[in-house]
Amino acid sequence: MLLGYVAAALAGWWWLAVPLAVVVCLAAFVQMHDAMHNSLGLSKKANKRILTLSGLLILKSGHGLQVTHLRHHGRCLTEADPEGAPVNWSFGRVLWQGPWHTLMLRRESLRIAPGTRHIQLLETALTLVLLGGFVGLYWATGSMVGLAYWGVAFGMSATMPIWASYVPHHVSSRNPVGRAAAAVAQAWTPITASFAFHHLHHHYPRVPTALLYRAAAALPPPPEEEHHDH
Repeated sequence: MLLGYVAAALAGWWWLAVPLAVVVCLAAFVQMHDAMHNSLGLSKKANKRILTLSGLLILKSGHGLQVTHLRHHGRCLTEADPEGAPVNWSFGRVLWQGPWHTLMLRRESLRIAPGTRHIQLLETALTLVLLGGFVGLYWATGSMVGLAYWGVAFGMSATMPIWASYVPHHVSSRNPVGRAAAAVAQAWTPITASFAFHHLHHHYPRVPTALLYRAAAALPPPPEEEHHDH
């Protein structure tokens, strides 16, 4: 998919390249998320590499996001859950404060898990190197391939509090929208499964995102989603 984006961008087919970049970012997010929970069936070393590489695809520190995400699962929607903070905000606040919240999570991940400071800072440095490379590519050749991808990744990151936090916790699995997402989750897991089965994921975090639709049919249903349904 990433090669498809590069090919489309080089050809100047931005009508195709931009949607492909969005899909790449969503797929990277889901892969990174599964790596956070060690649910990919990989060795510890391989899982760490996937966590780093997937994070770089969306220009983030995978290990940094893992810290705040596991805290979210452990202390969901409490004052000690920085990732879940947008769930309790008004939608308007989520819109304007979302980008700053993303930066705040970097700070919080370093505070919560100082033992992973080295890998978090290394991944952050690598994202800056990638951005520098994108800028250099533009100045040297005039190509927007790198900067356009960064723009998409930045947009996805800035809106992450909406689509990865606020909406999943405010739309019940019994909501018609949630049911519609569940119906097509088998066909396209990057955007639908994690949304449609968010409540199930909280109860069974080690189930890979791609298999959540099967888990919904095979595993005992989770308790009432009191803090997920609004």
